[in-house]
Parts: sequence; C-alpha cells; structure tokens
Amino acid sequence: MSALRYFRYLYQAYCSKPEHERDFYRQIRHAACTKNRSPVTQIVEIGVGKAERAVRLIHFAQQYADQATIEYVGIDMFEGRPEQDGLKLKEAHKLLSSTGAKVKLVPGDAMMALPRVANSLADSDLIIIAEDQDRASVEAAWSWIPRMMNATSLLYWESKQEAEKPEESTWSFEKLDLQAVSETTDQQKRAA
Repeated sequence: MSALRYFRYLYQAYCSKPEHERDFYRQIRHAACTKNRSPVTQIVEIGVGKAERAVRLIHFAQQYADQATIEYVGIDMFEGRPEQDGLKLKEAHKLLSSTGAKVKLVPGDAMMALPRVANSLADSDLIIIAEDQDRASVEAAWSWIPRMMNATSLLYWESKQEAEKPEESTWSFEKLDLQAVSETTDQQKRAA
C-alpha cells in the first residue's frame, strides 16, 4: 500500500466531514484488507440527494477495488423530490458517470423502486439509506432488502437528532448486517 493511499485513508476514516460517514471508509478498507473477503465494489444508495456522498464513496472504493469496476445504484425521486433539494436524473447520471463507476439510477422511493430492482442487486456490499427518505416507504419495502445482502454486506440507515438550534443537530447511522435486517423483516411479518 502506498503511503499516499494510507494517508488518504487516515484522513477519510478519522478526520473527514461529516463525521458520521467516517465508518464507511473504515469498512471499505477493512473489506479490501481482510483475507477471504472481496473489496467493496457494489454500492446502493437510497436517497441520492446532491450525490456528494456518492462521489466520495465511489472515489474511495476505487482505491481499494484493484482492477474491479465500482457499481453504483442510486434510488431517488430526483425531479420528484418534494423539496426540490436534489439533482435531476440527467444531472446525477452525468456527475456519477464521470467517476468511472458503472452507474444505474432508479427513479422512485424505496417502496416503488426496490420491488423492481432488489433481485438484480444481490450481494451488494454497502447499502445506505439517507435520512431524507420517507420512513414509511422504506419500512414498506424492507422485506426486499435481505435479497440484496450477503453475509458480509452492511446496511447504514442515516438519522438526524434534532436540537433547539439547527447547527447543533447531530447525524448518525444505524449499522445493520444481514442477520439484523432479517430479524427486523421477521418481526414485521409477525406483526402483520
């Protein structure tokens, strides 16, 4: 490993902003440096927004993917976002394709999109659910998520803890593996 790549890793994993995303970089490097484990090459993001996080993740994963192509799937409402706070579909595709990754963008929310694409996303390495996604939509589509995971896949669900002053609000991710996702799915089935 080159010294420059190692220093980039240290910066991303321990000093980069936003802080709550640092674990992604540790997990990407861990996957690449662990015997009997393949590097992170398939990333799924539910809630693309401005695609800034996606670009950072793709570039970082490319450093550890050897010669493999990074595959990125983004699910978002794009032009249909209620707050109009994200990129349009064509803009997002142009930006993300410029990274060199194989990009597939799926318009819609989780409930609309996951039934259409979940089976084609088997063995996704990293799945991220953005905080701005409608929780009811994600929960309605939850039973499709285990199809996208394997024993080493990780899912991160972003949340925001509101504070009196907006600048004091904190962001975090709940990290789930296949077993935790499957248990949640089983609980939902029993409750229904």
